[in-house]
Amino acid sequence: MRLSQVLLAIALLAVPSTASGQPQALGNLWQSPRGSVLLTECPPGVDHDEYCRAVEVRSREGVVKLGDGYDRVRLLWTRKGSGSGPEALVLGDYGGSGGSADLFGIYFSPRIGFRKIGGDRFDTVTVRAKRAGFHLSLPFNIEFFNGAPHAGAILLPLPVLWTNDDFAIDLDELTRRTYSSSELDFRALAIREELEAWARDKFPAPRLYPPQARDGTPVTATALVEMMLSGHADQAQDLVDRAWPVQSEHGDKPLGGKSDFWAALCQAVVRQPSWKRFSLARLPHAELIEQGARRRDNSTDR
Repeated sequence: MRLSQVLLAIALLAVPSTASGQPQALGNLWQSPRGSVLLTECPPGVDHDEYCRAVEVRSREGVVKLGDGYDRVRLLWTRKGSGSGPEALVLGDYGGSGGSADLFGIYFSPRIGFRKIGGDRFDTVTVRAKRAGFHLSLPFNIEFFNGAPHAGAILLPLPVLWTNDDFAIDLDELTRRTYSSSELDFRALAIREELEAWARDKFPAPRLYPPQARDGTPVTATALVEMMLSGHADQAQDLVDRAWPVQSEHGDKPLGGKSDFWAALCQAVVRQPSWKRFSLARLPHAELIEQGARRRDNSTDR
């Protein structure tokens, strides 16, 4: 198996299928002495069928509507015993291949309420119970980069916890990853193989990006974005320099488009909603990503 295929096999996601058959039962999804989460029919005026579900929270204070239009609603976690923060995590899945869903952190103290976060590929959310709460893995996804098909999205996990009454990035865990010289060499080889295949496919074009790759460059994009999100954008940029293809006729002259490719990837990263939602500009070397994104924004070469 080629090196690029190895990394691609690691990066590819098997999208879980939503439950089919009978519509999800109405009524209590979860109940505690302080309140309950209920599934109801979607309200009038919503474009839906018999499978459409709405979610609401009830307590002695009243009723709070969370959302509607869901194909399936799941209870991911409930708090055991006393403590602060949400008492339950609930995922409302809209269905479909994009994995669009909403995640709710529900609480009843000091008053009934919730925090919400969601987007595409959120049907892949996982939660790990901890003694003092929970730890989430939320998707950081970039769609259709460099000609990638819908099934070839860049998809990486973000570690998320609950702090200051909201979902928040676990910056310590996110930036804990480091890369040895041997791993960087391996990534450079895999990236070079994929980029050179792209160059052969576009020959005799004097540059890459544009034109885009026929099926995207998922190995390259996934490897680079993972490094960018873990605080190693400087090393990711170095890998692009090391692996970028040279012209067939002039072995010492790189093909054009390298800086545009990097700038476009940086722009895709900062435009992903989680970049702003979790203030990822705090990451080490994030200035390189934002500089690249600004260069793309100001470029007339699309």
